[in-house]
Amino acid sequence: MPRIRTISTAGALLLSAGSAHALPLADVEIGARYWQADPSGDVTYDGGGFDVEDDLDFDKEGTPNLYARAAIPFVTLDAEYTDLSYDGEIQRSVGQWGGQDIVANGSSSFDARLLHAGAMFSLPVPFVDIGLGLGATNVDAEAELQTDAGKETGSANFTMPVAKAEVRVDLPALPLNAGVRANGIGYDGDSFRDVTAEVGFEMGLLQVRAGYRQIAVDYDGGDDLKVDSDFSGPFAGLHLAF
Repeated sequence: MPRIRTISTAGALLLSAGSAHALPLADVEIGARYWQADPSGDVTYDGGGFDVEDDLDFDKEGTPNLYARAAIPFVTLDAEYTDLSYDGEIQRSVGQWGGQDIVANGSSSFDARLLHAGAMFSLPVPFVDIGLGLGATNVDAEAELQTDAGKETGSANFTMPVAKAEVRVDLPALPLNAGVRANGIGYDGDSFRDVTAEVGFEMGLLQVRAGYRQIAVDYDGGDDLKVDSDFSGPFAGLHLAF
């Protein structure tokens, strides 16, 4: 899929952050993370399923994340972009994919772009921020197998409404903060979950943040590609607060 989408989406996030900065009494945050996401689970295309680790040879890969937030009194708006990309060699000599028999080894790939936007009502108390809200996450995914017999590609594009929650603690007298945030939903056999736990070290407007993130997708909707996969691992990044 064209990588120019990554640049376009990143620009949209930064522009949205700039617009939020123009709001009265707004605190604006932008950041970028590098996430070592380890995949597990299955992908299925027209009835043929493959394990992403054992059959498709996918392993932990580094992936960029971009995010922007704008906080006005009692409300926080946020947007986040995540790009997942994996390549491997098919480890099964027999199977079905896209209605075709896979009878020879070949190459495999999986790409997914996740774009999330939402709003939370915040309850600030001394040293602690608690937020609850709603949002939506769009997942645009594509899996491809290529063998001597040809190339077969399955794709899915869907948007799920999600519930959101966040707890963030600023440690008094220390340049440290910690937080946990999650968004997710489950209905009609489909589910989505995105959980992040992190700590931040503050240096003026700049923060260095590190933590752990997990995304779990179980989608069996109307697209030809079905995804039941988990992506998890540590991350580190830089964060600017205005």
